[in-house]
Amino acid sequence: MKISKRGWGLTLLTVAALVFMLWLADLLHFGKILPGTLPLQAVPEKGRELVVQEEEISQDLSVLAQVMSRSLAQVSSQVPGRVSRIYVQAGSRVQAGAPLVALSAKEFQARVSQARAGHSQAAAQLAKVSADYRRYQRLFKEGAVSPQEFEAMEARYKSALAQLNQAEAQVQDAATFEQYTVVKAPRRGVVAERRVAVGDLAQPGQTLVTLYDPEDLQVEGEVNDAYRSHLSPGMLVGLTVPAAGYEGKVTLQEIFPISAAQSRTFKVRTEKLVVPDLIPGMFARLTIPLGKTRSILIPKDAVRQVGQLPMTEVLVQGRPRLQLLQLGRQVGDKVEVLSGLRPGDRIISPPEK
Repeated sequence: MKISKRGWGLTLLTVAALVFMLWLADLLHFGKILPGTLPLQAVPEKGRELVVQEEEISQDLSVLAQVMSRSLAQVSSQVPGRVSRIYVQAGSRVQAGAPLVALSAKEFQARVSQARAGHSQAAAQLAKVSADYRRYQRLFKEGAVSPQEFEAMEARYKSALAQLNQAEAQVQDAATFEQYTVVKAPRRGVVAERRVAVGDLAQPGQTLVTLYDPEDLQVEGEVNDAYRSHLSPGMLVGLTVPAAGYEGKVTLQEIFPISAAQSRTFKVRTEKLVVPDLIPGMFARLTIPLGKTRSILIPKDAVRQVGQLPMTEVLVQGRPRLQLLQLGRQVGDKVEVLSGLRPGDRIISPPEK
């Protein structure tokens, strides 16, 4: 009988599958490979044999946090106007009273001119009425004018004086509004954000520039309710701010008594921080100590990366095999093993240098 090429292909594929299954069965039943392990040909000649043991280590809680400003200033205008000039950019350092933004002052300058013109007119009118009033005072003493005529003149004088006082107030108000067209920094700080551009129309109360004090920052994080009993104001916690290259210890200053209903977390805040290059909004991490625990630690150099998987060489019946690990955190020159090893296991580590 003649076998087709397709038939030969299926036959060869079947034979190959049977051979693979026999080989796999030999490994599993006769070689006794443990779950999560792969065989190795031989133990490295210069490797060290270590017995896995549990060690006492600090148990910490890692909390995501961010840098916050304790004194963020939202600077706004007190008068409406079109932005004519901007003196600062994001990142600019300013002192108290420094100009930030200028608004078009033409309208307010016109008001000042009008108020001053009214003041001049009121002053001239008062000068004329004052002269007549002094003359009437003399004539009244001499009996040359009646009391009614003198009272009428006195009323004119008081009215002219009131008009002058009103004109002076209008000049002062107009000058004050003109000064408001230059928006100034309420205190020293760094410009975090500029929200307007030249030509924009600014309204009273609208934030134009945001300032923060680089020497008045803190870190805020959210902690799960389950760990509330481990925290207290004044305790030292670890702080890491990767973008600023900072790592150190800080004091917890505030622990909020109220938890968020949805997330079941509560806020914590650190003390005031003065750290170079720290900026509001930066990612940070708080490390909160929870006490001591026992865990398996092995040297970091005993861990091998096989693809994306962390493994170590473990001796099984005297033969080296690669054991898949689940790793925890690093502790000095060692790494925590969450699963994959048990106390008493023997592993192979590179020789000490």
